[in-house]
Amino acid sequence: MTNRQAQAKSDERDDRRVFRWGAVMVAVLVVLALLAYYLLHQSRERSPVMPESTQQAPQKPAASPVGDIVDSRST
Repeated sequence: MTNRQAQAKSDERDDRRVFRWGAVMVAVLVVLALLAYYLLHQSRERSPVMPESTQQAPQKPAASPVGDIVDSRST
């Protein structure tokens, strides 16, 4: 076997190894992305939301008592 043939065989082995590592890394990233999506979806479902029946109606501002404020221009 010549040096070129040995180098070609070594390159093929390296290419297959790199391809396997790449495929494994893509699979790991997909699994992590799915896990993150699932956890985010679960946390949104558990977020506290007040039901419509328990919310308070808007309150009117307190009216000032009559006679407390005296307008000096009216006399």
